[in-house]
Formats: sequence, C-alpha cells, structure tokens
Amino acid sequence: MKLRYLISSCCALLLSAPLSANWYEMTGQAPIEQGDIGKAKQAAISDALERAALFAGVRVTSQQQLVAGVMQQHQLTLDSSSEIREIRLLNEHYNNDMVTVTLQAEILLQQQSCDGAEQKKPLLLAQVALGARQDAVYGQLFALDKNITAQLSRHMQDYSPALFVTTLDYSIQPAAMSNKVNRQFFSDGQQFVLLTNISDLSLGKKISRFWQDDRYQRYFALDVSLFDLFNNQIIYQQQYRTQADWQAETAIAGSHSQQFWQQPYGQKIDTVLKAVAKDLQQQTQCQGLLAQVSHIDQHQLAIDKGSRQGLKAGDSITVMQIQRFAGKDGLEKLHKSPINLKLTDVSTDTAWASASTPTLLSHLQIGDLISIGNPGL
Repeated sequence: MKLRYLISSCCALLLSAPLSANWYEMTGQAPIEQGDIGKAKQAAISDALERAALFAGVRVTSQQQLVAGVMQQHQLTLDSSSEIREIRLLNEHYNNDMVTVTLQAEILLQQQSCDGAEQKKPLLLAQVALGARQDAVYGQLFALDKNITAQLSRHMQDYSPALFVTTLDYSIQPAAMSNKVNRQFFSDGQQFVLLTNISDLSLGKKISRFWQDDRYQRYFALDVSLFDLFNNQIIYQQQYRTQADWQAETAIAGSHSQQFWQQPYGQKIDTVLKAVAKDLQQQTQCQGLLAQVSHIDQHQLAIDKGSRQGLKAGDSITVMQIQRFAGKDGLEKLHKSPINLKLTDVSTDTAWASASTPTLLSHLQIGDLISIGNPGL
C-alpha cells in the first residue's frame, strides 16, 4: 500500500480543444493558522477554484507533501491549453478561526478528456471502521467512526461530483467483500463501494512546557479501499496520514461537536477527508455509468438510471451493450456492441432512449447491462 502524506494540493486542469467559457459560483474554506489571515484567504480561494474546476467537469491532478509537519496551502496550476479567464470575489467571512469565501470563476471549458465526466456513478459509503479503538480513549473519541463518515459524505458532495453517494450505518471489512456480496450490491444498483478504516489515533511525544496545559503530538491514519463491483476488484487503495497538536482531554469536546473540528487535530482530519473526496473524483470521473435495461418498447428502451445520476433529456449517448459469457478458461468474458441513442425522457431514476431505427435495439433484452459514457470499459 502506498503511503501518502497530506498537506497541500497542486491542481492541473487537463483539457484539450476549447469549447466555451462558463461561469461557476463556489464557496471555499480554510483554517486561519498562527493568525495568518492572508494565507488562509488564499487557501480558501484556491479551495473554491478547485471545487469550481471539479464541477466544470475537468480533470484535476493532486500532489501532497509534508513540510515540517505543517499543512501547506493549495495552489492551482493550469496547463498551457486551459484558462481561468476571470475571478470575482463575491463575499468573504471570518468566524471561529476559519475564513469562508464565495467567488465566481469564468472557466474556459475544453473538450472533455473522457466521456463519463458528467454522469454520477453510484457509490456505497460504508461506515468508517474504528480500527484504532484502543487509542480512542484519549478524548473519548469512540464515536469518531460515525462522525467521520458523516463528514466524509458531506465532502464527497462538494469534491466528488462524479459520484452519487449512499451511506451505510455499519462498517464492512475488506475481507467480507466476497463475490456474492459484490454481486448483491451491484444488483441493488451500486457501482462502487468505499471501505475505510481509522488505523492510527495514537499520541506522540509531549510538546508542552511544564507550566503549560498538557499538549501532545497526535497522529491520524485512514486506510481507504475503493471496490469496483462490476469488475470485482479494488481499483484504488491508499493510506492517508497527518498529525497535529492535541490539547488536554478536558479541553476537547466530542467528535460530534463543532469545537472538535475547529481544533488543530480536527482540522487536519478534515483536510484528510477532503483529500480523499478529491482523489475519489479522479478515480471515478472517467468511469462509465453502468445501467440495466428495464423495458423495451419498439424503438425505445428504458434504463434504471436518470437525472439523479446526471442524465438529461436530449443527451446523445453511445451505449455499449455488455454481455457476459463463459470463456474457454472458465472465466466470464465481455462482449461489447456500440449503439448510438438519444435520451428522450428522463425522470429521477429512469431514462428513456430512442434509436434511429428499431433494428438497433432488436438484440437487446430486459436486464441487459449497458455502459454509458465510456466505450473503453
């Protein structure tokens, strides 16, 4: 498992062939550290710009590094063919050692580097597992698993526009993801499952003087595994680590409270969760949306995905029919046949598509699995 040290995010928008420039309005936040308001404001602006870029449907590449244990601020870098034409700062607000900015950014949109960027793929977020339970006694953080799950879900709404997230109220161990379990989740309409585990909450050395309140260095590690249910495999696995000052336990509120998330330790954990959400966006943005044929009527068919997954009436889509059959080696193989369709009617969880001629749909059957937006599946 590759170890990632979290601290800053350098973003590159990877695009080609310009299409149009659109305006995006986003809000960004950043903590004020050591009283440096200007640095926090720039980080909040960068946070808002990164979110705008994600929702514009562009590719973002992140790099993180640890410098003397301090989280460095975000920087936004565009490649030579991309452009943020104008930024308008609409509002800035300072409260509880946090700065919040709202801005509008005019982004020159380019040709998408993948066809699946606009669809929201279903992801099941299992409750974060509290593997380091023995260290949760410091600060009584035994509810941290539930509270981190809720916080991660919120950040995925902000930083993972390629995903439609459903949460579970229980955790799942990676070893429990058998073929049977995977197929059941897939039959229920899920495409990905995210499993996470808090593997380190330990205290480090004492950093306070004898006349000061007790303060320690405290560590945090989160193990992340992203399962592709269709291919029945882990497609992304990472450990995220950070550390921060930990005050005396009597001064720390429970992880359900705003006070916890405003403490240095809570802020660093929150930064980790944002980084997880951004990395999941990169892993799933270009994945095709998988759907099943639920009805066929002459030259039209219905699929079990709709506006909730980002589909819109009038969309022209290339559907790759996927048929499984047993190969000579006993393994299931895939057969793909491209069909060009146009969405004519879209509701929340259903879409109707029509073909130019009925014969294009003649070989499709109810229950057939199709991929929308990624012919390379």
